[in-house]
Amino acid sequence: MADGYSRKRIIDMEFLIELINSFLPHFRTVVLAIVSLGFLIFIHELGHFYAAKRCGIKVNTFSIGFGPKIVGIQRGGTEYKISVFPFGGYVQMEGENPSEQTGAPGEFASASLGNRAFVVAAGPAINLLFGVLVYGAVFAIGLDRGSANLISTFTGRPLGKSEAVQVGWVADDGPGAAGGILPGDRLVSINGDSIRHWSTFHTRILTSPNKELELVVQRDGVHETLFVKPDAIPSVRGDIGVIRVSSGHTTIVSHIEKGSLAAQAGIQVGDIIESINGERLHSVPFFGSGVWRPSGDWIDEKYKALYNNINAHREALTLGIRRGDEVFTLQLPVEWQVIAAEVQEKSIAEEAGIQNGDMLLTLNGAFISKTTLDSQLMAAADQPVEIGLMRKGELKQVTLSNETQSSEVDPEAIILGLGWQATISGMQLAPETAPLPEYNLLTGFGKGVEATWLTFTAIGRTLQQLIGGEVSPKYLAGPVGITHMTGKFSRLGLSSLIFFVGFISINLAIVNLLPIPIADGGQLLFFALEKIRGKPIPRKAQEIVQQVTVVLLIAFFLYVTWFDGMSLIYELRN
Repeated sequence: MADGYSRKRIIDMEFLIELINSFLPHFRTVVLAIVSLGFLIFIHELGHFYAAKRCGIKVNTFSIGFGPKIVGIQRGGTEYKISVFPFGGYVQMEGENPSEQTGAPGEFASASLGNRAFVVAAGPAINLLFGVLVYGAVFAIGLDRGSANLISTFTGRPLGKSEAVQVGWVADDGPGAAGGILPGDRLVSINGDSIRHWSTFHTRILTSPNKELELVVQRDGVHETLFVKPDAIPSVRGDIGVIRVSSGHTTIVSHIEKGSLAAQAGIQVGDIIESINGERLHSVPFFGSGVWRPSGDWIDEKYKALYNNINAHREALTLGIRRGDEVFTLQLPVEWQVIAAEVQEKSIAEEAGIQNGDMLLTLNGAFISKTTLDSQLMAAADQPVEIGLMRKGELKQVTLSNETQSSEVDPEAIILGLGWQATISGMQLAPETAPLPEYNLLTGFGKGVEATWLTFTAIGRTLQQLIGGEVSPKYLAGPVGITHMTGKFSRLGLSSLIFFVGFISINLAIVNLLPIPIADGGQLLFFALEKIRGKPIPRKAQEIVQQVTVVLLIAFFLYVTWFDGMSLIYELRN
């Protein structure tokens, strides 16, 4: 009885430790998001505080955080304090609440209309300025690939040299093909909005299920107008639009195995592959699952037969290659090869000595191919497996031992511990990526100003589409969604996280400037009406409008949070 109880206690403790460990990454994300958002709210209130002091308005309290006071000091008629909950802060000005107004000098309501507008606008202005500084810092410190992609996605513009947005793969039976889109088409505009980056096109398609869109493309130097209607695909946020096309890329040779057929054929790293067997490439060919797939989707019986024919007769592919200013063709004898990739830590494969990048040649003496490796491993799951591999031109032999496996262990552990990818004749292909631009402090700040303006206009277009009913608010992100994205961007790297914080700061500035009665923009609207009328809006009218707005905003907040929560749960489960 005691042994059973002790065993249960041990199991419970193991479960508790596992639960805590699984929650720790999410806890870090939540803390990171709270600190980031709290800081942005803090500097927003700091803007109000500074402007009020400049205008001679008495500030009773400036608090970092909310709730009960931890510590504070009194200086110049203002209590500066730190409160329990560090989620931003607040400023309390003399006579700010209508019920406390006496008309005495130093009250907010007693200040001139211009001074009151200055105080209200200072909060969003600080958020906007902070966004500019953060963007500039990211550019000046240096970009990595993750932050560069993030900036291009949020601003809708590529960094560095501007290139046309090109279509790569088009599914024959998809809405894109039905609308007339062809591989190689250059995207010009969608519903009148110019397309400078693939994200602009992708986002509009995603948020327009079952809606006909006008698409202008450039084909053979001529602009053509097409009409596409995205299919509606169910998701946790409702239907999303899909037209089954992918972006185009220039295909380059990213790696060649020493001594491989590709090396012997004279192919070099950096070569641009323009065609395969006369078929023009508009995206990186996908070699996998035993099927040759140029342009990503050639999976019908014709190409399966071609694959089998190539393997049976070792026929050569005719590659159209560009190397600098030189254009020529090469014959590449075909030999499918399997490369180890994503070898899991502490797995059977890692313990045997297999490393990422190893070329897997034989399994128990039989040659390995991408189509047979699964079945070969499963067939030998209960026995040691001898794998012959090549590493940097040197042949090696390793043994995968299954002694640790039993009925209680996942029978697919041997496969899960070893990932692989197919290559052809020792040649790996990848999309060409332009070198990241570099900036100094001055040019980085200038680029930050430009990126801020592009972000500002992109958010403005989204708001316009929301108001016009072109985009559903279910695609927006609230605090839960922002928290989740903060965690994602923090994993991409420091520059990506910093840029995202700057992006949220600019969002806060814009949202606060909207003419919503309880926001800073609503206050500015009341001031504008006061200027026109020559007297303030009646206090009772302001209170009614603000109360109604609060109810509507709470409902909207719950609506967005619901979809954020459902999306998060779906992602965690999958």
